Amino acid sequence: MNPIRNSSTAAKMFIVLAVIITTGYFGGCLGKTTVERDEAIRIARQQIDFVPEKTNAELGRQGFPPTAVWGITFWIEAKDGGDGFERRTAVEVHAETGEVLDKHSDP
Repeated sequence: MNPIRNSSTAAKMFIVLAVIITTGYFGGCLGKTTVERDEAIRIARQQIDFVPEKTNAELGRQGFPPTAVWGITFWIEAKDGGDGFERRTAVEVHAETGEVLDKHSDP
């Protein structure tokens, strides 16, 4: 006995609609971004007041519904050889508009 074959037309339509909406939603929020990695780094670099030794850029999701955000971190390692940082700043850049969303700094 096949449960789908025995279901009503309305139930079948509901299942199809749910699959289409879910696919469209996740396809949209996991798709290609307008702002590329190099451009996001350039935008974020304008927000810092030091010359970084290292840079890291990662694309992530934030909020609900998810918004694509580039997280760019710039840093200078500690001069004393420890695990810390002399300077470190993280900048969040909206991956669709290029707008700077937030900036976090450690002296």
